[in-house]
Amino acid sequence: MGSSQTYDVAIIGAGIAGLSLALRLPVSARVALFTKGQLGESNTRYAQGGVAVALGADDAPELHFQDTIAAGAGLCNEAAVRILVEQAPAAAQWLMQFGVNFDRTQSAGVHATPDGFLLGREAAHGRWRVLHAGGDATGAEIERALIAALRQRSSITVYEDTFVSELAMQDGRCSGVTALDRAGQAFTILARATVLASGGAGGLWLHTSNPAGATADGLAQAWQAGAALTDLEFMQFHPTVLVADGVSHLISEAVRGEGAYLRNHAGERFMLRYDPRAELAPRDVVARAILSEMIAEATDCQYLDLRHLAAEQMHARFPTISAICRAHGLDFAGDLLPVAPAAHYCMGGVLVDDRGRTTIDGLYAVGEVACTGVHGANRLASNSLLEGLVFGLRVADLLAGRTIPASPTASSATYAYIESPVNIDGDAGAINRPLCKVDGSDSIAAIQSELRRVMWRHVSLVRDRDGLLAAQRKLAALRRQLAAVKADEPASLVSWQETSNMLHVAALVIAAALRRRESRGSHWRADYSSLDETLNGRHFVLSSQKAAELSELFKQEVIAHA
Repeated sequence: MGSSQTYDVAIIGAGIAGLSLALRLPVSARVALFTKGQLGESNTRYAQGGVAVALGADDAPELHFQDTIAAGAGLCNEAAVRILVEQAPAAAQWLMQFGVNFDRTQSAGVHATPDGFLLGREAAHGRWRVLHAGGDATGAEIERALIAALRQRSSITVYEDTFVSELAMQDGRCSGVTALDRAGQAFTILARATVLASGGAGGLWLHTSNPAGATADGLAQAWQAGAALTDLEFMQFHPTVLVADGVSHLISEAVRGEGAYLRNHAGERFMLRYDPRAELAPRDVVARAILSEMIAEATDCQYLDLRHLAAEQMHARFPTISAICRAHGLDFAGDLLPVAPAAHYCMGGVLVDDRGRTTIDGLYAVGEVACTGVHGANRLASNSLLEGLVFGLRVADLLAGRTIPASPTASSATYAYIESPVNIDGDAGAINRPLCKVDGSDSIAAIQSELRRVMWRHVSLVRDRDGLLAAQRKLAALRRQLAAVKADEPASLVSWQETSNMLHVAALVIAAALRRRESRGSHWRADYSSLDETLNGRHFVLSSQKAAELSELFKQEVIAHA
């Protein structure tokens, strides 16, 4: 292991959260930015819909707040939501100052802001309020602009193709990171502050809209360092992912916002039977309705129908999706598009306060890897880029010593602590033990594939106790298989560690899902099919530390041994 370098801030992840944070820091700050792939390859890049901001003449942050709370199914932290919606306009303006080109119009009578920015509408939004760029290439445009600005900052050192293997700890404080370079060589950097901005966990499921790198690394690293995690039972499944040629491509919710219908194989527009909001119902409702129709018809998809809409206008509004469809032999506006739900966004994550502080001194988290409580049990569409942006700027301001606006609303969250939540190898501490790599013949890729199949079968849109316990047992077997795999080459060593991270976090997701004995938002239990109102605002916390050791940052009610 080589000698260590020292930085002011180490940031793990280069999506909108990590990039915004890095660029908001003073130019004098020495920053290390880690990405395990190439700069620009992140969940942000693939975000199509846009950024939800109350800028329309008929809109207001209060309306955005109400829609977010309603979608969150009684689990949103209202104080965090206030911060999100009220600071959104200034945050969007900050993006524009860095060269993000949101779509504009010169035409009257279209949905736009008073100064001409086009607005889209997505499910569960009561107003047209989604800023977008390139029609349906919003994330790519944001990445382009922020990376261009990043390259002008000599004080930011970018570590590309570098896998962060663990958080460095000293006397209970996070002091930096240990990482593997392209050659598989380990090195450590020290930092006054370390920020997880590494994205989510969509790669745990067989069907996902996420890129290959979404292997829950940040969640696993935080857990292994002793940080508290929360709300891991809430994984959002996007209703409409294109099912074609054995691959999955996201079809933005904005397509339904523009008027597309969902139809079954009988040609029926079925959403009207499930919810009066039809195709614009919250994502969890639409996803389960599609699944229900698939089960009833014994099919692997349903259909998205744009044939009643103006074809030229649809191709122009969604050029990226149109091109994806064309590559698979489909006419975006003229054909019925085969779609099915897929894992999309993790509402839970590392427990943080409204300034990104975790339960470990020196460690912060922002974006999808964090849980601020803004999404509750079911994220409102296009609030994800917004959360990474708003809270990325807030963490940067905290680290820079700037004044940070507080929410006028007191936190509505309470935390129920789950002690020793995981028992998959015969003892409660096994989840934290490093696995030994010895000679063996099991394939890492095969283990990952089986993990994803298990999670899709037992821990996806509909769950029950028997299935969750079956998944728990199968994960234990997969962990034993992984322990027998020898990984010597740099690529296989990274894959081995990613797989270990996936197995760790999958076990935690199952533990949380077993504990939440109700159906709420994206967490649906067939054996507890109703919502338990006594659990409104109640978040289950997983931590390898004792409840009494949870940070003083979280002074809301903490209930031990829940």
